Amino acid sequence: MLGNYIYSGDVQTNSQTPRKVENAVRRFLFLAVVFIGGGLIWILCISPCMVPIKAEVKSFPGLSKAEVLNIAGLNSGPAYISVNATEVEWLLSRYHLVESAKVVKRFPDRISIFLEPRKAVAVILAGINGRIMPVYFDRYGVAFKTGDGTGEAPLSSLPVISGIFPENQPLRLGMRLSSAYLPFFARIGAISDEDPKIWQAISEIGIVKKNNDVFDIILFPVHDSIRLRMSSDITKDNIYYALLMSDVCHRMDNAPSEIDVRSGLGVMVKEARFGN
Repeated sequence: MLGNYIYSGDVQTNSQTPRKVENAVRRFLFLAVVFIGGGLIWILCISPCMVPIKAEVKSFPGLSKAEVLNIAGLNSGPAYISVNATEVEWLLSRYHLVESAKVVKRFPDRISIFLEPRKAVAVILAGINGRIMPVYFDRYGVAFKTGDGTGEAPLSSLPVISGIFPENQPLRLGMRLSSAYLPFFARIGAISDEDPKIWQAISEIGIVKKNNDVFDIILFPVHDSIRLRMSSDITKDNIYYALLMSDVCHRMDNAPSEIDVRSGLGVMVKEARFGN
């Protein structure tokens, strides 16, 4: 019996030892998981909520970093996690000087803003704050700048357009022209890309409305009194064709007052009114 008692006691002691080790390992693993999980929660959730963003702005002359952050609603230094990149892009793209905006968030606390400026392709004389002054429009028909047009091409390199609306009609920066004129402004932009010097030969482009959506244009050469009547779907080639005809007719003894090239062939008109 004594032998049996001693044997059973050894079994009980030996069986408790691995169980204690197993429990200790479980407690260690549990604490490790809690510690690691807590660290991840701090890094991914809590820390970004507490750390203000660090903004990198790539703008252009005329729009400072402070102005960009103010327009985007980021001037108060919000937390990284609270910044909505899509909303910031929308706010910036609504500003009249900005053609496009791209916002990139970089974990854990950085945000990068990339802006492209609008570029003038035409000028319209219009009323701003009670004064008649040049208003600069881009290829999308958006009015985005007034006055001397600092940073834009000189006025001699931009067509001055008249007849879209009365000169005394007030305008606001950021407004977009009627959809009827947008293809025309896009064509002006495309021509400027091909040959920006072409507009130096044109002092003015007059709009001759037929109805709300259809119009012709009149080109007024800089050094010639002969008007050039064209359709609104102008190209660089038909402008040069019209200018060439104007130069030839200018040398004639009985020069026409207008050349109509809407059909693709020049037709000389002796006496023509602007609205014909």
